[in-house]
Amino acid sequence: MSDSLKAFANYCDNYDAHGDDLRITIGKQTFPINPHFDGETCWERCHPTFISKKRKVILTCPRKVGHSSIRFYLNAQNEMFNDDWVWIEDQNRNPKTWLTDEEYLEFVTDMWQPNKRVIMHSYENLPKHWVEAADGEYNPLTKNAKIIKRGSEESKEFLGDNCPWDYGMKATPKNYREGRDSEMTPPFQDLNFFKDWTSYLLVRDPWERFISGLITEMDNGMSCPWIYDMDADTEEGWERYYNSAKRIIYFCPPERLLIGGLEGQQMNHTFVLSRPMWNGKSMYDTYDNFIHYKHDIDYTKTELGHMYPSQESLKKTAGAIETLIELDFINDKVRQEYQQNQFQNMYAHTHMNVTPEIRQRVMEELQKDEDLKEWWDTCREYVQMDYDALKINKQKFLKT
Repeated sequence: MSDSLKAFANYCDNYDAHGDDLRITIGKQTFPINPHFDGETCWERCHPTFISKKRKVILTCPRKVGHSSIRFYLNAQNEMFNDDWVWIEDQNRNPKTWLTDEEYLEFVTDMWQPNKRVIMHSYENLPKHWVEAADGEYNPLTKNAKIIKRGSEESKEFLGDNCPWDYGMKATPKNYREGRDSEMTPPFQDLNFFKDWTSYLLVRDPWERFISGLITEMDNGMSCPWIYDMDADTEEGWERYYNSAKRIIYFCPPERLLIGGLEGQQMNHTFVLSRPMWNGKSMYDTYDNFIHYKHDIDYTKTELGHMYPSQESLKKTAGAIETLIELDFINDKVRQEYQQNQFQNMYAHTHMNVTPEIRQRVMEELQKDEDLKEWWDTCREYVQMDYDALKINKQKFLKT
């Protein structure tokens, strides 16, 4: 049998539209539930996250903050040292795959305690089937959930302002009319199972992360300007390069890049991390420790313009990987395997997120373009939310 077809078929075989049929007991009531772990508030599923049960550690590495090669390092740690790191992705997005049956039951029972989940809606008047009847009949979706109307003061207090649905309701109001319901589950670390765990968030300068993410998202879309990288050294080539990038930016609303809320492709390399909140707290408020994103590896270019990390800088630093070694998340022998034995393997160094100089230069010029001043100003307003959240939590940075 074709291994590739078999692997692809697993997407269908592993999909269960109704979740796991379980019966849980809360107080004097026993009832069935279909657990799902949804919404932008379940941060550990929305952002690349790794867990180690034996360490009782949650490590979140947002996009453009090093998760790409950290996956290779943690996998090597597992293989070389029989470690237990799990990436919450693919089948492991379901906690059932890395919890025992008893732990999983505890996990979901806690999540179904009163007001531990949120159901977002747009109704003026709640439908009757959403309200638990006097005889005990109830809707499994809304059982014990906190029911919040989008755009309400309660929504802003619990989940914050400038959330995906706030922009979505303005941009495509029909998508958010009555009947569109969204289940929002808490961050994993908000549940009792994780109360004695320690969470770590890898943090990069918010504006630097946005620019890096913007370059990536332009690479993901139609009319990518980066196809002209090699031809931007002439006046005609630079003009084509610049105008191609400017055209994409000009016609993309900043909110779609930084907030989300629309159907279709989502710009998850550029979303701010301070929204949405959970119970009035952002990711920055909730995570226990911050790991500083180090950007210390230099790169050299070949005559053809291809970039490689310089061997000299690799001898001096491993960037954020050094902190993971100090925390005993990764053994130094893993670093040696990638940095010394595979120094030309670009996958081994993508935790640096180094962007070709020519792309950085066009971004610098675009930020000076008067036609785009309002666009950039709006972007800075949203990114400022991350700076504000970081400022009041700066004491969480580990000293490395």
